[in-house]
Amino acid sequence: MYRILDESEAGSVGIRVEGKLSVEEYDLLNAYLEQLMQEVGPINFLCDLATLEGENGQALWEEMTDHLRNAQAYQRIAVVGNRRWSEGGPKVSVPWPSTQFKYFTPDQTDEAWHWVKG
Repeated sequence: MYRILDESEAGSVGIRVEGKLSVEEYDLLNAYLEQLMQEVGPINFLCDLATLEGENGQALWEEMTDHLRNAQAYQRIAVVGNRRWSEGGPKVSVPWPSTQFKYFTPDQTDEAWHWVKG
């Protein structure tokens, strides 16, 4: 499941994926992000995958970016996850050239929010 984080505001949204993400939840998340981009334009996005189970984080990211490839761009994307995300683990590509992307460990969540909100 996922939840929208309380720190979300205007053009900066954060989600935390907890446990496993069902197909229905994934579809709802994509619809939410697309609607938000239509309302406010490019967004800043924090995606906390530290407690993701089962689903491969790289595969989840690729599905999300494929689904949103024609959507308006993200300005900044922060991914919070285990150290393996930033050290030799799956490499994430951002399909939008103007998007800034940065990894953070779970103990850097406050820093991730500060960075993503600019």
